[in-house]
Amino acid sequence: MDTKPTRRTPDTPATSARTRTINHGTAARCTRRQLLALLAATLIPPAPSPARAAPSQRLLAIGPGALRLLTYLAVADRLVGVEDFERRALTTSSYRYALPTGIDALPSIGPGGPGRMPDLEQVLRLRPDLVAAAALDDQQLQALRARAGVELLVLDYGDTGILRIDELIGSLQALGEAVGRGQRAAQLVAALTDELDALHRRVGATPPVAAYLGGVSMQGSHGLTSTQAGHQPLRWAGAQNLADRAGPAGHLFLDREQLLLWDPPVLFIDGGGLAGILTEYARDPGFYHRLRAVRTGQVWLTLPFNAYNTNVENALVNAWMMAKVLHPEALADIDIGARAGAIMRTFLGADIMPALAEHGHGLGRLDLEQGRWTPVS
Repeated sequence: MDTKPTRRTPDTPATSARTRTINHGTAARCTRRQLLALLAATLIPPAPSPARAAPSQRLLAIGPGALRLLTYLAVADRLVGVEDFERRALTTSSYRYALPTGIDALPSIGPGGPGRMPDLEQVLRLRPDLVAAAALDDQQLQALRARAGVELLVLDYGDTGILRIDELIGSLQALGEAVGRGQRAAQLVAALTDELDALHRRVGATPPVAAYLGGVSMQGSHGLTSTQAGHQPLRWAGAQNLADRAGPAGHLFLDREQLLLWDPPVLFIDGGGLAGILTEYARDPGFYHRLRAVRTGQVWLTLPFNAYNTNVENALVNAWMMAKVLHPEALADIDIGARAGAIMRTFLGADIMPALAEHGHGLGRLDLEQGRWTPVS
């Protein structure tokens, strides 16, 4: 915030003289006192600066998204326990492909899952020096602090399933500081902002193109009418998200008739809901063929956005892919496969796109009849 410079009004000659007289007198009276203080300062050693806390080495991750951020910072190998939820075959969670081997053999700290507390006695037994917690309410956090008596770092990147970049950056920086990975956190923040800036330079000035995203997961997978208003990757990609007409930012279920009325020219399918959507299509193909995007072949598969909170790397990859579909001329020189691989390497340390493909996830034009997609280039 700008501050106004302080203005000083010149003294009148009388006031100025009086002030100078008082100042000289004060200086004369304080001379011995000041000299004694200076001598004392040379004899008394300076107080030692407080020691910097050692990076936390015994970690626990509690709640949706906590382990994801530890994985981004490459410290998941410091875990001393794990939620049962993280042992499941969550193939829609990209960070799980980058977890160290042996994580399933760690002691359980409880079932995990949205809004569920850990086993506090087990937390005490494992003696973590830092618990990273996400998506717990204030009462749960207070209980965790009071009863477990451990150092607690609260992570946040928006309400569950609603990505907020500022909150994500703050959490990465705080966690990086706590675990001695400040430089790694800074690299991730720079990469994140660079990707968004690059997208904005390409599509920020182009007219938005209407599109709809179906199959968005929220505490489970859902079908075509499951969507999200205020979906960040669509906004980054220069899309006019039709779901924004339905309400404020957040997950919602749309009426099928409303979707037919909107009749989106471009239809994106979230990979987390693909299996359910293919089942819907097989049961009622007539409904799908009433949609213009289906009839014209403008149905596109994206990576799962939500899986135990938001897959940040998937969100960035999806935004590039969506932008390529909606604004092909602006991204004519961009190879989406190469871009996706680079983003995965930045956040997860490896290109996991081939592993995702083995589990039925990818980017490309989707054939609902065949249940297959053609990779976008």
